[in-house]
Amino acid sequence: MKKLLISTVAVASLFAAPTVSDLQKQITDLQTQLKELKASQDSTAADLQNVKRAHYEDHINFHYGIRSSLDIIHYKLNNGKAYTNNILSNRVDLTGLAKVNDNLKATLKIEANNIFGMNGNNNPQTLGYDNSGWTANETPDDTTLRVKEAFFNYFFGENGEYMFSAGRRPSVGGYPANLREGDPATSPVAHLVNMEFDGFSFWMRPDAMGSLGEDYGTNLKFCFGRGYSSNAGKFNGSEAYIKGSLPTSDMGGFLLVPYNDDQYSVWWENIWAWNLSGLVDQNNTMKELGGYFGSNIIFKADGIGDGINDFMDDTKAFVSLAYTKTNPKTGEQMLGSKDSKSGYSVWVGADMDGIGDDDRWGVNVVHGSKYYRAMTYGEDTLVGSIAAVRGNAYDFYYIRPLMQHLTVSLRATYLDYHYAGSDAFFGVDGTPTMTSTSVDNATDIRAYIRYQF
Repeated sequence: MKKLLISTVAVASLFAAPTVSDLQKQITDLQTQLKELKASQDSTAADLQNVKRAHYEDHINFHYGIRSSLDIIHYKLNNGKAYTNNILSNRVDLTGLAKVNDNLKATLKIEANNIFGMNGNNNPQTLGYDNSGWTANETPDDTTLRVKEAFFNYFFGENGEYMFSAGRRPSVGGYPANLREGDPATSPVAHLVNMEFDGFSFWMRPDAMGSLGEDYGTNLKFCFGRGYSSNAGKFNGSEAYIKGSLPTSDMGGFLLVPYNDDQYSVWWENIWAWNLSGLVDQNNTMKELGGYFGSNIIFKADGIGDGINDFMDDTKAFVSLAYTKTNPKTGEQMLGSKDSKSGYSVWVGADMDGIGDDDRWGVNVVHGSKYYRAMTYGEDTLVGSIAAVRGNAYDFYYIRPLMQHLTVSLRATYLDYHYAGSDAFFGVDGTPTMTSTSVDNATDIRAYIRYQF
């Protein structure tokens, strides 16, 4: 309205044949009005920013997502038998973010991940594993809402250069597995660890690392998680929650980023696990089997070269190398052996621009050795984990936005097993020896449509 008034005054002045002094006065008046208008706009913008800040600090901001998927799965056994199925599933998630101030924020994510027409696994031999704390959210099953993430981040130090976090921390969907889903990474790396844990973390950001942080982007994070809590339950007589028959299983380690310039970076993860157990045996008991060590180094490029062309600028490429080693308890077997066994895995891939607007496509190639054992139980596809494969895995995906908030994707994954036990537990079921009933190869062709807001 004020702009219209100013324009009207200016036009009328031209037809009034004003004197020089009149023109000077009108110019001065216009300048005054423009200053008042700018001040009013600045005040309105500041008020809006204050409202947004107050809303963000005093409320939980929720984000909603729903993904409907079709998976066509196929298994071929060494004895020639083959199995095929199609699975329709629906994953619903609700994420709440709250930021009380610049030093404290909290995240809550609840999720239901169900197969169409299914309300719980009817197989009593596997029900307990499907709903275990470290696989429940990643295993399509029933419509039960479960807590996927629930943690806070507390930043402290002179400039908030240190961070402490506790709760159900995100430990799935790390890089590079997130690229296949079209999501930002929720966990640092996914080659070695891609399963859910409750625990703690302490992070030293680059500004806490002195000249190393300033010159090379160096940062360091320590993590600790609990995979199994040993207790006999509340109704164990009068001694509630006393220690159970199995020891507590814990995992800890550190993630060092020695170099990160926001285009090229190197990430190095090391983990240790204690008192791991295997499947429930024929006597309905679980045994303590031993310990575990894993190391994973990944070289990442978020854009290749410097302005070569748009395609190279928008390409994400990586090479990931992982190593694992078991440490069996005396007299027990891990991965089918009473001796310590080492394994390795190589994961190479790229995520690239498509031919349309904002679409992406990518490829992954993975090779795993005979005794390689990642901390995952096959979460990334319904037929098994490419991160854990003992043999070769090949993966291709395409992701395309249909409109704002609505995305479709097509993905094909092929696993060529050279050894058995890729996604098995740590006991004798993890023995790499192939038998006639072992899976020779598996395929998962998945299509989804997803809404996010």
